[in-house]
Amino acid sequence: MVASLLSIEPPPPELAELLRPERLPDGTEPEERVIICGLSWARYLRLDQALGEDRPGPRFYYLDGDLEVMTTSNEHERIKKWIGDLLADYFFGAGIEIVPRGQATMRLALKQAGAEPDESWCLTKEKEFPDLVLEIALTSGGVSKLELYRRFQVAEVWFWQAGGLKMFALRRDGSAYKEVRRSRLLPELDPALLARCARIPSWQQARREFRAGLAAAR
Repeated sequence: MVASLLSIEPPPPELAELLRPERLPDGTEPEERVIICGLSWARYLRLDQALGEDRPGPRFYYLDGDLEVMTTSNEHERIKKWIGDLLADYFFGAGIEIVPRGQATMRLALKQAGAEPDESWCLTKEKEFPDLVLEIALTSGGVSKLELYRRFQVAEVWFWQAGGLKMFALRRDGSAYKEVRRSRLLPELDPALLARCARIPSWQQARREFRAGLAAAR
């Protein structure tokens, strides 16, 4: 049955409907996630290659033999776009040089970890792995993203969950993440302002209010 979810031929309509996650309280559709357990690293790489590394979807997260296959939704993509554009305004206004990494695949064979983040950025200069990763999580479950990104030593991981932002900073010894109220990488950024503007359905209005909030804070 799992193979049918990944094939070109769709599963029967009644089965597809039963497997689809419930809509969110506001009526929007969340992303869909399937977990495949007991998959070797070599098979994960072959599957990724077979579907094409430049594919629009599905997205893969691999950790210690577990593969999370995720397809996004319109709301998932909207929030990702809004936050990415708002952060671009912030980076520009604060004079912070960045190298956007977007959804570029991250892999570490020795640590059995592979990820395709929603958005990611290197700060100040290009690096092997990003400093900041953003994950939109309208649904729960899947492989542990914090453990996954810890293996890449990503400095901060931000989650959009339940209509707000949760920020996690890597401990100095790299052993785990700690939830923080404000970003350590971007301490002048107001997370509440960013989250409030990301909830605004109008792209123009969201950017206007975000820019106005940044100007008022200076």
